[in-house]
Amino acid sequence: MIMKSAIPLSASAVLALFLSLPLAPASAAPPAPPTAAVLTPGQVAFMQAETRRIEEAFIQKVMSITGASHDQVVRAIPAKGRLTDRLARIYNSLERDLKAPLTDEQQALIFAAEGERKQALKDLPAQAAGR
Repeated sequence: MIMKSAIPLSASAVLALFLSLPLAPASAAPPAPPTAAVLTPGQVAFMQAETRRIEEAFIQKVMSITGASHDQVVRAIPAKGRLTDRLARIYNSLERDLKAPLTDEQQALIFAAEGERKQALKDLPAQAAGR
């Protein structure tokens, strides 16, 4: 047996009930994303040139570690935005091109060079803003 509500609610009763409910505290606006410093055209040019220099230094280090040519190292580096592990791709590509596995020492040296590259790129915006 289904029982119906004994008290029918009028529109004004529903409104009064709704208005008597506690309100959620007004939340503050969501935190603003970190604002990037506005760079001058000269600072942007500095960042672009330094990025190229950092990337080329990485390529030169990998060349000296593995004995691979410039073209082989450039081909081994995945395109920006590729969904792949950068180091694994570099190792696999160089091993295929050189027809020999990289030693653990070579892989460790490439790993260290990649860490230096990442840190240099991370520090670059602060350097550019200071110019």
